[in-house]
Amino acid sequence: MQQYEVRAVSRSEAQTYAAAVLKQVYDCGVQKLRYIGGGSFGYVFAAEIDVSPFTVILKGCRTAGICAREADELSLLGADSLVPVPRVYFTFFATQEIPLDFIGMEKMNGTNCFTDWRKLLLPKRTKARFADEVTTFIRHWHARTNDKFGLIGNAVYDDWLDYYRPFAADVLESARRLAADGKLEPRVVRVMEQGWDAFDQIFCEKVETPRLIHGDMNVMNILSDKKLQNLAVIDPLESKWADAEYELFQLRNLTGDRFRLYETYKKKYSVSKMVDQKTAFYGLYHEVYAYILSGNKVDFILRPLVKRMEGELKRLEK
Repeated sequence: MQQYEVRAVSRSEAQTYAAAVLKQVYDCGVQKLRYIGGGSFGYVFAAEIDVSPFTVILKGCRTAGICAREADELSLLGADSLVPVPRVYFTFFATQEIPLDFIGMEKMNGTNCFTDWRKLLLPKRTKARFADEVTTFIRHWHARTNDKFGLIGNAVYDDWLDYYRPFAADVLESARRLAADGKLEPRVVRVMEQGWDAFDQIFCEKVETPRLIHGDMNVMNILSDKKLQNLAVIDPLESKWADAEYELFQLRNLTGDRFRLYETYKKKYSVSKMVDQKTAFYGLYHEVYAYILSGNKVDFILRPLVKRMEGELKRLEK
């Protein structure tokens, strides 16, 4: 498994390129252009221009292919959604003069439900309503089915484990190499190994139906107003036709447990008997996968996932 090739482009350079892209696409004047966030693979800007649609969110991707894939995912999710998903205005592919891919999309209202910590202080009843609404719209996506498993645009697998087992094996082998190079703690790989040894027990129930998943359904990507109303969803990541429970570990990441998103989903909808062990495995392997691709290890997410996997493995032993 190879780390993504990330183009060496600074934030200020990306902002200059974003303005140039807007002028090419819209033949417009750019009135305002400000940086609003970013991650391992790119930068996000909010722009005000003097022609329709007047406000545009631009994501500049430092790795080829990510913007095009996200555009496809947003379009698929937004085609049948209970909450707003950003409409894609355009995609722009890197040129010699502008060495970044860009996706231009609709601006969503609200703030995310992670960094706006005041939402954690809202009454339990308000957070329970929020959890009910979130799990309802997630389940609506999960109700959309396909005849094959796999990534959006490349769903070719008849069985979920035909897709997932080789993927997980690749993640584990890459994790071993990182640990050998001193780039990943031995404890992480040890717990991954223990999970792998229990793979057949954890994944003993056949996944019958490929279901549509967002792929990064954590509280950072759910927007709302200050009362946890008027929801919207952003930033899918490797959306798939998958085991619906592959979505659920993200509900516990960051501050998701403070809103009881995972427990609410389990209470409302039918899940497998091994759901807790499966989501623990999915979560740990996914976070290490993200580290492999980006080179960016997020310990405050990874450490709880390691601990959760340890706990679920102990439960299996009883």
